[in-house]
Amino acid sequence: MIMIPSSADILIIGGGATGAGIARDLAMRGASVVLIERGDFCAGASGANHGMLHSGARYASTDPESARECAQENKILKRIAPFAVDDTGGIFVALPEDDEAFGEQFAAKCAAAGVPVTELSVAEALADEALLNPEIVRAFAVEDAAVDPFLLVQANIRDARASGAYIVNYAQVTAMDYTADGITAVTITRAGQTYQLKPQVVINAAGAWAGQVAAMAGQQLTVGLDKGTMVVIDGRVTNHLVNRLRKPADADILVPHRSATIVGTTSAPGELPHLQATAEEVEALLREASRLVNGLHSLRAVRAYAGVRPLAGSSGRNASRNFSITQCNNLINVIGGKLTTYRLIAEKAADEAAKLLNLSAYSHTAAEELPAVLPVTKTAEVCTCELVTKDTINSVAQETDVTCVADLMRRTRAGMGFCQAGLCAFDLAAALPGDPQQQLQEFLAERWKGAEAVLYDQQLRQEIFKAHLFKVYGIDHTGGTEHGL
Repeated sequence: MIMIPSSADILIIGGGATGAGIARDLAMRGASVVLIERGDFCAGASGANHGMLHSGARYASTDPESARECAQENKILKRIAPFAVDDTGGIFVALPEDDEAFGEQFAAKCAAAGVPVTELSVAEALADEALLNPEIVRAFAVEDAAVDPFLLVQANIRDARASGAYIVNYAQVTAMDYTADGITAVTITRAGQTYQLKPQVVINAAGAWAGQVAAMAGQQLTVGLDKGTMVVIDGRVTNHLVNRLRKPADADILVPHRSATIVGTTSAPGELPHLQATAEEVEALLREASRLVNGLHSLRAVRAYAGVRPLAGSSGRNASRNFSITQCNNLINVIGGKLTTYRLIAEKAADEAAKLLNLSAYSHTAAEELPAVLPVTKTAEVCTCELVTKDTINSVAQETDVTCVADLMRRTRAGMGFCQAGLCAFDLAAALPGDPQQQLQEFLAERWKGAEAVLYDQQLRQEIFKAHLFKVYGIDHTGGTEHGL
């Protein structure tokens, strides 16, 4: 049975990349750390993004401070977490209708922000990327890469635990006791049990829920909620991460990631707790992205998903992607930023906590490599889409944090590929304790939500057929909606 300590130097609320990074940083400095996450680790904004490791070039013209931070952290993450990074390189390309002045200033803006960039001839760009629109008029090579957020977060959690941090998922803050001097106690519930923790410092890294957490301590915190929708295309459509050479807009990034290509993203007001990609968003993304890559619209889209960016202040495409760290008494609020800069954000937040605790140790997360998180095995593959073996599934299923098939998927990537767990779902459920039918029902229902927005014509018929096959085993994961599609 998992127990939560009654006291600690630090309580971190939120188990995304930022929270996990803070836990690692402070535990390595010698602080006693407790981290709690209301759901599973990396199940929020940290897991619902492009999986893009920014070079900084995307922000060089509009947000040079963010660009500079991305350029620095890009190099650090490639060094400390190579197991989670696919160093594809990136390419920015302009189409005839794009602002010529933006392209003229691009290289200079990148140089000013410390972002490496090399101009390519159109012929060189087309030779590197065979499916690029031949109408492109300009191209630049940058140091973008793809990063697996799930592996990255799990590695930070593992390293934090190795340094003594106590980290728990599916645990929620339900109340805070506070005085004029700060928070004195925090009430936490998990699996029907209630615990009271008395921390010296509380770090609010709850992302989109950060405003609600701050309100429990009698504080007001403004968080801009910005919804982004992405589409997953089967197969790697491009060799490099492809960007549109213009100010950030919808459908201007394609990320070759594992066995797929991620197309995105949109920017619209976000609402909690339910975010879902719509067919209209998918159609708009694929139509616009097809201007970059020929034939994209005709390729198989396996799912769409949406996340919410917790921005510091306002929301929208023009809002800064920088981060904000504020402190009131013993509560430190951390909002904003990007996956690429999570380690830097964690370091700065840990610095503030260290001051309150009078810790003299400094951060060394930039120097020490993270541990690779997946075992290497030679057994038969359970998930042939993502090349995940049976030994890996069985090993990860034994971890205390893993309670359902979705948890297993986030840690192994099994079920994220072409068939969306159509072939491996039974093996995943069988590796876990409990009722496998209930496990499958819940997991496949969530997969169906991500597939609905991309289904049409022959692909729709295939998915309906698959849904009926599962019904043979008493599993109706579509809620009957496939009859009306």
